Amino acid sequence: MTLATLDDVLRAVDEAPAAPGLGWALAHCAQSIDCSVHGYPRLRSGLFRATVGRLVKRRFLGRGAMTHDTSAPIAGAAELPRDLPADDGRARLRAAIDAFRAHAGALAPHLAYGACTREQYERLHAMHVADHLGALAR
Repeated sequence: MTLATLDDVLRAVDEAPAAPGLGWALAHCAQSIDCSVHGYPRLRSGLFRATVGRLVKRRFLGRGAMTHDTSAPIAGAAELPRDLPADDGRARLRAAIDAFRAHAGALAPHLAYGACTREQYERLHAMHVADHLGALAR
């Protein structure tokens, strides 16, 4: 699955069947979007973000897709219930996207990739959701 924009994400989420784990996955992606606005609770080292993180970000953006451990929580973030209903996850994701779009200030550095532009974050968030939805479909 390929998603490039937050509009793509909203369409895909509306069409996604309620599979086990969907609510958690969508809430997790919402949490990541919220962190891009308010700050991630734990950042990788500055050296990591400036080297490995920057290379990985460039690779994902160049490919238009990402792969990562879709079962891993966001480091330092509040734990999300794994049995969260799909509709709750959808609502959280929609709210996070609305807040991201409404945010006019600077965005927080990504926990691994470092500084990201609004456009980069939109693409990375879309790829993040796509990776989770793809993992659920397997």
